[in-house]
Amino acid sequence: MTQKTNFPARSTLLAVALLTSLPALAASEASPYYFGVNQAVTGDWNVFRLPDGQPQPRDVISSTGLLAGIDQPFGRMRLGASAAVNANRFKNNKQLNNTDHDARLQLDWSTVERLSGDVVLYDRNSLNRYDLSADQITSEKDMLRVTGGALRARLGLVTLWSIDGGYSFEQAEHSLELLKNRDVRQGAANIGVRLSPSDLWSVRLGVRRTDGKYPHFGGTEPIPGGETEDKFTRNDLDLSLTWKPTGDSKFDGRLSSTREDHSVQGQRDSHYATGLIGYDWTLTGKTRLRLQVARDSGAGRSDLDQEFITESSDTQVRNSVALRGSWDATSKITVNAGVNYSRRKLDDAFTTKDGSVEASTARDRLTILNLSASYQAMRNLRLGCRVSHEDRKVEGDNVSTTYPYETTVGTCNLEWLFR
Repeated sequence: MTQKTNFPARSTLLAVALLTSLPALAASEASPYYFGVNQAVTGDWNVFRLPDGQPQPRDVISSTGLLAGIDQPFGRMRLGASAAVNANRFKNNKQLNNTDHDARLQLDWSTVERLSGDVVLYDRNSLNRYDLSADQITSEKDMLRVTGGALRARLGLVTLWSIDGGYSFEQAEHSLELLKNRDVRQGAANIGVRLSPSDLWSVRLGVRRTDGKYPHFGGTEPIPGGETEDKFTRNDLDLSLTWKPTGDSKFDGRLSSTREDHSVQGQRDSHYATGLIGYDWTLTGKTRLRLQVARDSGAGRSDLDQEFITESSDTQVRNSVALRGSWDATSKITVNAGVNYSRRKLDDAFTTKDGSVEASTARDRLTILNLSASYQAMRNLRLGCRVSHEDRKVEGDNVSTTYPYETTVGTCNLEWLFR
């Protein structure tokens, strides 16, 4: 049996250690250190993401936190570290009370020659917002802990050509026994060659290999075939492009030929195209837009070979479109807005614990609208509010694998930062 870890105690000690290590001159303008406190109040109109037509419990959550960090260059290197810990208390559903944390360490490095790169380590633990089949809706607390890291290196052979590569790993673990079969461990290695004829555009051709597994896929009982874990591999051939047609706009994209194979979940064996296309546009000095279209599967999904993106294990493939905008209304007020639409194909293999090709599949559509504003009242004081609305629809009548729901979440926070 895996030994339980005291997550709140560990995260609190981490934050305290960072805070006590900061010198007394942390408040000076030139100081690379910062620390602060944060208080947020959140209203959630459907805490458990219950289906449409059922009573939807509302709640108010108070979050009190500490945060600290450093951004310090030295020589040819730069060290960045941050840590935050929050005590979250629910007014009505006290069984969801929790302490979350988010810690990150990054070291950027370079040599006298043309070799450079970075190292990243991260560890975060937070309340999991359920994205389950209708048969697994629960009001119990599930904490999702994600731990990972990445190493990346770049070698500039000449001005025109460069080689880059790296390795990244991640494991995601659920605290709730019901969801332990969705735990995942994965690691990916990549290497690529980049051509950069000018500062305006570059193209990269690379390969990736991902090896991972769902170590508890069968739970405590072996599934048909005698296996208890589902191992998977993913091979990607990537073609990436970056293009700056003007000084105010930039295109970035990736097209990948992806092959995914599973030892148990045969219905997820596939060979298809994945990738993304993004466009950044600075309309004025105060207004910026980002449009992104993406397609990817759940296993092995990563942010351009740097870090994995934790995806719902039930997802086979997701297509999404996102539009985000930012407006600097004044020197102290910033407004952000966005809309995200995604359509996914999923199955109930993790619900039935059966990896056969007969696993039931379904499709749903999720629309998320959000609006936020922040006010930098003073150099050390920031206030912010955000409201978002989620609306999930199900295609067809398969509401056992997925289900429709709606929720609105609003939050306001006050942050006091010392530098």
